[in-house]
Amino acid sequence: MLKPLLLTAIVMLSACSKQNEPLNLAANTWLGYQPLYLIQARHACPDCTLEILPGQQLKITKMPSTTMVLRLFGAKKVDAAMLTLDEAVSFQSNTGIAICVAAVLSYSNGADAALVMPGFEASKESFKIGYEETALGGYMLHRIVEEQNWAAEKLQMQLLVPKNHVDTLLQGQVDMVITYEPYISQLRKHGAQVFFDSKALAGEIVDILVVQQTSWAEHRGLLQSLIANDWQEGVAALQNLSAAELAFLQKSTDLDATELAVALSGMQFFDNAQNQHFLAEKLPKVVAQMNDYLLSSKQISRPAELFACEHVDR
Repeated sequence: MLKPLLLTAIVMLSACSKQNEPLNLAANTWLGYQPLYLIQARHACPDCTLEILPGQQLKITKMPSTTMVLRLFGAKKVDAAMLTLDEAVSFQSNTGIAICVAAVLSYSNGADAALVMPGFEASKESFKIGYEETALGGYMLHRIVEEQNWAAEKLQMQLLVPKNHVDTLLQGQVDMVITYEPYISQLRKHGAQVFFDSKALAGEIVDILVVQQTSWAEHRGLLQSLIANDWQEGVAALQNLSAAELAFLQKSTDLDATELAVALSGMQFFDNAQNQHFLAEKLPKVVAQMNDYLLSSKQISRPAELFACEHVDR
């Protein structure tokens, strides 16, 4: 039988070893996640770990798609992920995995929009709307219909992959398309007009950092430092990009310099105070709104349990 002092030492060593293991974080290449990738690029080590606090490291895995990120997160191969709110809500509802929101990173402030060609009349008896088959695409459609008070029988829906958004609208196959950059800029070059955008939904379409609850307990200090310091350094870097950083972002997002500037103008990044306020005051409301939409559209069968990580500690 182990003596009490020896048992205590083993428990302490086990806890220390977990904290000394890198925190693994995954995300795709979406513009809203680039501040963290910029910090990684500044250290000239895209595949290495970053020391966030003495002896506490972060390993970042950049994936080409959200599907791959969620697969790693669901298999618990990574501790944390940068996701959109709808992705996190769907993931938690469908898997039942205990996760929490460590930070709200940014929100769409015009980066998602519905575009039409000149002459479009919202009073027409019926029209066709094209959108991407994602929770976010569906949510944008849902909120536009709500805001415009359109009757369901007035609308015809057409699912479109993003690469077809431009041609489908320009060729008149749909009357309206719900899309995002760089397709917004490409359509506007051809005379399309913004009918509705996410500026009207401020704070509803958000990018968040979600963490396995067990990982939050083990790496809370690292995550708080990452959010308060490293992330904010990356956000600040967006305001004064060097030539090398601009080239990095263009390659990472597949946007040219003009498209990148327009896309960034449609994003709003949170500072520390805004992040804390949103987590405490607004997160429950937007999670409830997303739950309601995903339940009503039968994309989930039960409400997601998604809270701020600080709430989990109580």
